[in-house]
Amino acid sequence: MAIPSAPAGYTRYLMKSKFGAGRDFRILDPQTEDQLFFVDGKLGTRPKADIQDRDGTVRYSVRGNLLGIPKRMDVTDAEGNQVAHLHAKAFKFVKDKINVTLASGEEWFLEGSLIEKNYAVNDSSGRHVLQITQKWVAIRDQYVIDVADGLAPEVAFALVWAVDRWVERD
Repeated sequence: MAIPSAPAGYTRYLMKSKFGAGRDFRILDPQTEDQLFFVDGKLGTRPKADIQDRDGTVRYSVRGNLLGIPKRMDVTDAEGNQVAHLHAKAFKFVKDKINVTLASGEEWFLEGSLIEKNYAVNDSSGRHVLQITQKWVAIRDQYVIDVADGLAPEVAFALVWAVDRWVERD
């Protein structure tokens, strides 16, 4: 089944999970299904993953707190500089609200159904910068991700991975 094109001003990607314990994802071109990126989830007490380009170079990393209390994750670039900080209220199931603070100080908000994995990330002016939809009729998790032009797609994949880990652990 062909996936329709992304809306104007967005680039569409497919994010498909791989079998395994580390919660890895392949990022594919929706038209050709060529692998563009890879999200390498790591096992351990802290949630963590590396977002790699097609050559295997780590572009961004995601790291969370031990046991997820409080619910926080940081996205850093390859040099270790913080790009984004995700945070949700402690001792509350992740259902519909996660805040993202960018290094610039700008606030983004996730809204929609995180449990059903159909949500959007909006900037402080309310503009969608990222739309995530999960395909439910699949053996493995598969997301359709629309990334607004100007946003590094690797940051989008890091945010989706972080939310996926929180929802899976809750």
